[in-house]
Amino acid sequence: MKILAILLLFIVVTSFGLKELGFAQSLDYSNAPILMTVEDVEKTLKDENRLIVDVRKEGYASGHIPGAISFDMELLIDKEHPVEGHLIQEEAFEKIMREHGVNNDQTVIIYDQGRETDATRLFYALEYFGHKDVRVLDGGFTAWEAANKKTETQTFDAERGDFSAKENRELRMEKEEVKQVIGKENVVLLDVRSPGEYKGEDVRSKRGGHIPSAVNLEWTNVLTEEDVSRFKSADEIETLLEAEGVKKDKKVVVYCQKANRASHMYFTLRLLGYEDLSVYEGSWEEWGNDPKTPIIDPSKVNRELRSL
Repeated sequence: MKILAILLLFIVVTSFGLKELGFAQSLDYSNAPILMTVEDVEKTLKDENRLIVDVRKEGYASGHIPGAISFDMELLIDKEHPVEGHLIQEEAFEKIMREHGVNNDQTVIIYDQGRETDATRLFYALEYFGHKDVRVLDGGFTAWEAANKKTETQTFDAERGDFSAKENRELRMEKEEVKQVIGKENVVLLDVRSPGEYKGEDVRSKRGGHIPSAVNLEWTNVLTEEDVSRFKSADEIETLLEAEGVKKDKKVVVYCQKANRASHMYFTLRLLGYEDLSVYEGSWEEWGNDPKTPIIDPSKVNRELRSL
C-alpha cells in the first residue's frame, strides 16, 4: 500500500509540475504540433530548416529569440482594398514571404508578445496561401522571458526564400457566401468579438450587432488568465465551444471586426482538430458598414423596450 501511495503521489506531483512548466496542456490537443512550448522552440535553435518570426510591434531590437527575424504585420494589409484591414492578394503575399526568407519545405515558428492576435493572424495567412508547416509559440515572448531563456539583440536577415503561394479558398468566405449559410443547421457562424460588440452596445462600424444566427464566444476565453497567458486545455476549450453549438461535425465560419481575432480562433479550432473551417475575411468591418446586409441588433430592441 505504501508503494502504491508513493506512486500516486509521484504522479500527482509530476503532473502538476509539468503543467506549471507548460507541457501538460499540449498533450490533449488533437493537432498538438502546431502549438509549441518554450522548450520545443529552444530545441529548434540549431535547426537550419526552420524560420522563427517575431511579429511584435516593438521590442525586437532590445531582445528576441536567437535567430528570429522581425516581421511588420502591416505588410499583410491590402491598403487598396475597400475593406479596411483586408488580407493582401496572393502575388503580393508570395513576394513578401520570399523577401523574409520563407521556404516551402521549412518549419515556420511565429511568436508575438503573448495574449495577442498577430502570431495567429500570420499563421492563418500562411496556411491560407498554402504553407504546410506553420506553428505558434504558446505564451509568446512573455513565456520565453518568464522561462529565462536566452535572447539576443543582433538583427537577423534571412536569405531570400522560395515560397510559392497558392490560395486555399475553402479557408475563406466572402460576404455573399456568408449570406448563403445564415441559419443553416450544418453551419455555425462564430462571432469572436466581445459580448458588447455582439450585442450592439460597442459599435465599431456604421451599425452594431451581429450576423443573424451567429453565436458568440470571445476569443480571449480560450486563454488562461495568468501572467503568462497560454491556451487552456482541450477539454476546457471544447466545453466552451460545445456550449455555443460549435461542433466538429459542422462547418465553422469565424468572424470578428477585421479578421485578426477570427484568425486566433481559427488557430484554436485547428489546434483542437476541427477540419471544416473558414474565416470571413471582411468580418464586421465589411458587414456592419453595408446597409444591405441583415443584422441582429439586440441593443435597439432593448432601447425600444425601455422607452415603452
